[in-house]
Amino acid sequence: MMFLREKLGRNKTVLANVSYLSILQIFTILFPLLTYPYLLRVIGLDLYGVIVFAQTIITYVSLVINFGFNMSGAKNVAICKEDKELLSRIVSSTYLCKLILWSICVVVYFSIISIVPFFKEHYWVYSLSFLLTFNELLLPIWFFQGIENMKYITIVNMLARLLFVIAIFLFIHEREDYLLVPLLNGLGAVVAGILSLYIVLGRERVRLSVIPIRELRSAYKESFPLFVSTLSTQIYVNVNKLVIGSFLGMSEVSIYDLGEKVLNLMKLPISMVSQAVFPKISREKNIHFVNKIMFLLAGAVFIGYMFVFIASRQIVYLFTGAYVNDAIVVIRILGVSAIIISFNCFLGGNRLVPFGFSSMYMKIMICNCLFFLLILLILLLANMINVYTVSLMVVIVEVFCFIVLLIKNRYIGLI
Repeated sequence: MMFLREKLGRNKTVLANVSYLSILQIFTILFPLLTYPYLLRVIGLDLYGVIVFAQTIITYVSLVINFGFNMSGAKNVAICKEDKELLSRIVSSTYLCKLILWSICVVVYFSIISIVPFFKEHYWVYSLSFLLTFNELLLPIWFFQGIENMKYITIVNMLARLLFVIAIFLFIHEREDYLLVPLLNGLGAVVAGILSLYIVLGRERVRLSVIPIRELRSAYKESFPLFVSTLSTQIYVNVNKLVIGSFLGMSEVSIYDLGEKVLNLMKLPISMVSQAVFPKISREKNIHFVNKIMFLLAGAVFIGYMFVFIASRQIVYLFTGAYVNDAIVVIRILGVSAIIISFNCFLGGNRLVPFGFSSMYMKIMICNCLFFLLILLILLLANMINVYTVSLMVVIVEVFCFIVLLIKNRYIGLI
């Protein structure tokens, strides 16, 4: 008992952050699942697919705004959190860098959706969906992760998302109300961002200041490998819905999106634990600790997958009101990738980056992305694009990533 109390005492901050991240991640995933069946019945598979398609595009816009600052910012804040003056400069630099990128994205994004004919039919869906970028611009999860205090960001996020869910049921009653979905979703992101910024400036007493161009250039340079790594990862994670929407249809996007929502639920322990322990790994650089967390998570995710596999028919019926065979198969295939991701997360971003191998991590993710694009090209040339092959492609790419990460970590002695 003494040993257990001592272990808990040493990891008290990590456990607290895991708890808050658990709450945040659970509600982040559960709230969309609450509205999914309702929206599917009210606005239909096709319009819901358009909204998901637009949100997927915004995911890539948000990646540009992020530019790797969510990882580099968290790392720098974790290292310098005791120095208030330096901390303020880090926060100011990160926000200013993101604001510059956001301004560029505004011009480019609205130019594209105004010119390209593909976007004109649902122009306002794509326009209103851009409000979601305020989530990336204003919401400083990286700051609270770095100071290892996720309490406030969890409360703010939960309130904003809860208001969005309530608003969906209050204001959306027929198919013609579909534009309210991206509008309400975007307003939730704006409110959460503003409240979070108020906490950073007010309660945490961080002072924003003008940062010289030289420091901004240095910040971009530091985050660039992380940006390329994240972009490479997100290309093969999120581009699938764009491919399905372009080649199959928006109804198929909705079916695949359900599979992804269940996958995200299975990945929940991975994301919340990896974020919570990242500052500790960055400071202590303890390989034994990283390995222990990795295997514990992999075991938990495997148990979760077995449950999902057995209950997949009931899960699909719960959300769609029918036994949609395509959705059942997609859930079972995508679920396998969650087990592999639990290893990849702690062989990649939560090992190579805090140990000073960001450049190597970037090259591995680029290699992974190129492998994905090769498989996608083969499927396109062979005319084999369907929800099954796209789902299987996700698993194959994660296996490839696992093998490359394992080889590289053994080579540099981080296993």
